[in-house]
Amino acid sequence: MTTTGIIGICIFLLLMVLVFCGVPIWVSMLGCSFLGFFLIGGMNLVSIQFTQAPFTLGANYTYAVLPLFMLVGSLAGETGIAQGAFDAMNKWLGRVRGGLLYALVGANAVFGACSGISTAGNVVFCKIAMPELEKNKYDRQLSLGAIVGAGSLSSLIPPSVPIIIFCLMTDLSIGTTLMYGLSLGLIMIILLCLCIKVITVIRPNKVPGKEDLAPVSMKEKLESLKYLVPFLLVFALIVGGTLSGLFPSTVAGAVASVALVIYALCRKISPKRILHCIWEAAVMNCGIFPIIIAGSIFSRFISMTRLADGLASVIANLGLPALAVFTLVVIFYIICGCVMDIASIIIITVPIVFPLLTGLGYNPFVLCVVLVMLCDAAGMTPPIGMNVFAVANTLRTGTAEIFKGVIPFFVVDIAAIFIMGCIPQIVEFLPHLMGY
Repeated sequence: MTTTGIIGICIFLLLMVLVFCGVPIWVSMLGCSFLGFFLIGGMNLVSIQFTQAPFTLGANYTYAVLPLFMLVGSLAGETGIAQGAFDAMNKWLGRVRGGLLYALVGANAVFGACSGISTAGNVVFCKIAMPELEKNKYDRQLSLGAIVGAGSLSSLIPPSVPIIIFCLMTDLSIGTTLMYGLSLGLIMIILLCLCIKVITVIRPNKVPGKEDLAPVSMKEKLESLKYLVPFLLVFALIVGGTLSGLFPSTVAGAVASVALVIYALCRKISPKRILHCIWEAAVMNCGIFPIIIAGSIFSRFISMTRLADGLASVIANLGLPALAVFTLVVIFYIICGCVMDIASIIIITVPIVFPLLTGLGYNPFVLCVVLVMLCDAAGMTPPIGMNVFAVANTLRTGTAEIFKGVIPFFVVDIAAIFIMGCIPQIVEFLPHLMGY
């Protein structure tokens, strides 16, 4: 391996040490990038990279998609779309054994089409679903685990903020990749429901019996469908408008935001609360954008060292099969998920992992959505799984019972990740059917 390759490995290991020691992600990446560029080309290279990259990213119109979709998610929560979705699902599924858990999965999928990030779903449904689950005597550990497990759908169903970040890091088509995310999201809805079904069969004491549930008339069920109309309109604007060619995916967030502002005004939500949603989206973007800038600079450093090419060459000489390399990546991501949020994992690892796996023959679009799902699964792991902590902080409860409750959903996610890695055609079917 060349000298620059050795420098690349040492700097990457230094980065991981700093992150695990608690140094902020963006500070770690900027510091390691500064040192790496200095070792390769001195202060001249440092000044070039640290002046060009921030300006290039800040002036890139594509990055406007992030705060806009964050605003969509914030407005969706404020206007009651999530509550309406859960109420509608509850009316239709509440009488089924374990029905509230199925309703939770369905409502998360609906809300995911507006929010775009798993922690938003985790926090919202802690407040909406947990009181109902406790009132109907569902097992607390199972309920908490289901809230965390179902929240991952928000990272797959368009508009997915993590998928968009991944695309911005790799120059993949945002529209096409979101369709692959929709395909995997629909598959995960089925798998999560199957997981709940198995739990209710094996451990029936964890959910109330059918006789304990209040009946719901067909009239009430049909009336509840009106709560899904706002979601359908937002989804039609985001996905339908993009697919039909009315506007690119980068504009979809702006169109959906305007639509939800109008809907909020029709619901007589005060301008102050709408402005608070805009402020909330701006604050979230301010938390992510420094990481993106630092990650982009770090990605340039990794590209310059040709570390991914060097690792691919080493792996090729070792003769490891693609599945073995994929397994090592899964283990690495799970370790990262112990201390990092999903955006940080993507930004730090993609410059190395993505070219490595695509070089082994993996479909880049399938790889993108599977790695995003893997990041969310990693967020369920102790000691500092970010998704678990979002739920724990919202409910003011300990993390131990949440980690116990989330185990079956974590196992389902990891099993699905390996299945999709081995048989990518399962994810490819829907996008190919739609002409992608």
